[in-house]
Amino acid sequence: MGRVSELMDELTVCGHLAAARVRSEMQYRLSFALQIVGTFGFYTIYFLSIFILFGHFETMGGWRVGEIAFLFGLAGLSFGIAHMVAGGFASFSDLIVRGEFDRVLLRPVGAILQVIATGVQLRNLGDVLQGMVVLGVALRLVAIDWTLGRLLYFPVVVLSIALLFVSLFALQATLCFWTTEATEVANAFTYGGRDLARYPIHIFDGWLRRLFLFVIPVGLVVYAPSLYLLDKTDPLDLPTWTRFVAPVAGLAFALLAGAAWRLGVRHYRSTGT
Repeated sequence: MGRVSELMDELTVCGHLAAARVRSEMQYRLSFALQIVGTFGFYTIYFLSIFILFGHFETMGGWRVGEIAFLFGLAGLSFGIAHMVAGGFASFSDLIVRGEFDRVLLRPVGAILQVIATGVQLRNLGDVLQGMVVLGVALRLVAIDWTLGRLLYFPVVVLSIALLFVSLFALQATLCFWTTEATEVANAFTYGGRDLARYPIHIFDGWLRRLFLFVIPVGLVVYAPSLYLLDKTDPLDLPTWTRFVAPVAGLAFALLAGAAWRLGVRHYRSTGT
C-alpha cells in the first residue's frame, strides 16, 4: 500500500506539472491555434493525395481506399496521442545539453514521469483531430461489422499503438545519454514507423516487414488488429492469434524501453553546464 500511495502522490504532482505546461502553451492562443490548423491541414492534403492515387489504381495490395483510410486514421489518431504525451522526449536533448536533467534527478518524482509531464504538447492535437476525421471517412466507406468483440478491442488497439510510439520516443531520448543529441536515425523508427503503419505492411520488402513486425512491432499493433477489425484475409499468413496481441506487444515494448531508460539514467554523466 505504501508504494501505491507514493505512486499516486507522484502522479498527482505530475498532473500539476502537465497542467502548468498546458497553461503555458495557451498563453499564445493564436500561435497555438495556427499550429493545430497547420498540422491538420498538412496531413489532410497528404490524405487527399491517397484519394488521387486511388483514382488511377482501384486497390493497393488488395486493400481498397476505405481500408487504407482506416489504417491512415488509426495510425494518425494513435500517433497524435503519443506525440502529445511524449513531446518532452522529443526535446530531451536540451535537458542534457543545458545540464537541467541534474535538477530532474534531484526531485522526489520519477525522472520519466517528470519528462512526460513537463513536455506535454497540446498543440499536437491537430494530429489527433485529423486521425479522427480520416477514421470517420473510413467508416463511411467500409461497412465494418461492429460486434461486441470489435467494439471492445478497438480502443485497446488505439492505446496499444499510442503506447508503442511513446516507447519509441522514450528510446530516442535514451540515446541522448550517450550521444547528447538525438540522432536522425531514431526518426526513421518514430515518424518512419508512423508512415509505414498507414499502409498494409505486406506491400513492403521482406526485411522491412520483419523489422516492423518482430523487432519494432508496428505491424503487430496496427496491421494485424486491422485485419480482425476489417475482417480481411492476411496475404502474409500470420497466425490468427497475432491479430489479438496488440496490447501484449505494446506493453512488452514499453517494458523494454523502460529498461533501456533506467540503464541510460545509471550511465548519465552531467555536462557540467
